[in-house]
Amino acid sequence: MKWTAVFLVLLASSMILIGSSGNFREYESQRGVWVHISQGNESYIAYFCTEGGYSAVVTVEQGSFAEFNALTIRNQLGETLEARIEGDYSALLPDIDVELESGWVTLFDQEEYSFEGNVSVASGVPVGTYTIPIILYGSWDKGDAEISICPLRIDVIAPQVELTKTLIDGNTTVHIKTNQSWTMRIQVTNYGAEREFVIKDVIPAEFEVDLNRTSATNGTYTFTSQGAGDMGSTHMEWRVTVGAGESEYIDITIYTRLNPAGQQEFTSPGTYILNEGAELVGYGIKTDPITVEAVKEGDCCHHHRGCDG
Repeated sequence: MKWTAVFLVLLASSMILIGSSGNFREYESQRGVWVHISQGNESYIAYFCTEGGYSAVVTVEQGSFAEFNALTIRNQLGETLEARIEGDYSALLPDIDVELESGWVTLFDQEEYSFEGNVSVASGVPVGTYTIPIILYGSWDKGDAEISICPLRIDVIAPQVELTKTLIDGNTTVHIKTNQSWTMRIQVTNYGAEREFVIKDVIPAEFEVDLNRTSATNGTYTFTSQGAGDMGSTHMEWRVTVGAGESEYIDITIYTRLNPAGQQEFTSPGTYILNEGAELVGYGIKTDPITVEAVKEGDCCHHHRGCDG
């Protein structure tokens, strides 16, 4: 069915709508116009576009996920409207996954509705701007419409946060069946706006966390044992707010346990991990584990840092 765009109505001058998701990995800004689509001489469907001509502008970091409002529409038909939207993803890179709310919604006269969406971007996606054409479908008692509206814009940027984990105390080569301890530092650096981060890590069952020698510059942390009895792995969660351009860290001290047979870990030579790798939840960022080598008495290191005794 034919349709004609008949006029643009500017919203209140200098009106700016700014929104962001709770994880602060999504940034939206809009200064918009309502675009009115005429069906016949009396019926209208209106939709909101940014000043730049997009249904929404979403900024998302590489290796990240964001939720957003994809399009806001208003029913000005004078009767009930059924509406839905559909995105054309054919030109997107395979590692950019966009989903738009696609079900039909019912709007009464003068009612507004905002369709939601989400985007997931792999860490290897090139930094840049990607656009997604959107079709708005409308159906009502007196007709229907298929409207090509303003496209969705996705801006992919480099990560605004860095996570590192380093060994700041302890040997990387040790003798078996001897009491050993290590201190590891997890540091998060924020290059974007102030936000809260959640960092998790898992410490294997061979070790105990020394809470008296564990501390953080900011935030709150918990250590929870999981597994059989007291000999399971230890799961850490650290919640911390980091200001723009700032860093925070947590120092974790662990030591070898006595196993159920009463022997001091490590009981046999080999390579052991001190942690599974610190993970920045929701960002797809994870550090490598820190490893140490256990050797028999009399053997020592030539290529590792230090050797006890």
